[in-house]
Amino acid sequence: MSLALGLFGVFSAPAFAATKEGAKCTAAGKIVNVSGKKLICAKVAKTLKWINITKPAATTTTVAPTTTVAPTTTVAPTTTVSATTTTTVAANKTKPVVTLLREKGTSTSASVNYTVTGDKDIDCTTLSTTIGVDFTTKYISVINSIVQTSSKVCTVNAQSRAERDNTTYETVLRAATTFAISDTSGNVQTELLGSPQTIWVTRPTS
Repeated sequence: MSLALGLFGVFSAPAFAATKEGAKCTAAGKIVNVSGKKLICAKVAKTLKWINITKPAATTTTVAPTTTVAPTTTVAPTTTVSATTTTTVAANKTKPVVTLLREKGTSTSASVNYTVTGDKDIDCTTLSTTIGVDFTTKYISVINSIVQTSSKVCTVNAQSRAERDNTTYETVLRAATTFAISDTSGNVQTELLGSPQTIWVTRPTS
């Protein structure tokens, strides 16, 4: 009888999966820190998994100036004068470098914020709140507003479709193929670094 109980204890002991990105987990919305990474237990394709929500570092791109050299001009058969002209592209003629970021990795509210940040002054009124024009989404019902929060930052407020069911929803904002934003000098940029960005939304049942 003791031997049978011992064997039952061995075979009934649960097997715990390692807490790492992509591994299965059991408590939706639980957040842990492992090896410098922030992980959240979220439902992906009906399976609870550990998802990495560590905030990515912003990317900075430097635009090099353009230099133009004029051709050599011959003045006389025996004398050659070399004329060199150097031209630098003015700062107000270069496209802005813009990056998409999220306000935070997780939220318990359906109202979530993302930001579009430029390396120079940008015009937020050139971005559309209509889904499919400048941005496409996942689990977002509407883009509520795009506000100029500083000369170089546009804050995008969106409404997540996360239900009040303690389930974690992958709420995504990404650049559409028709994305375009202008700086205050009218230079248009169609590339958005850092896209897409995800906020994991878990709304409590009460």
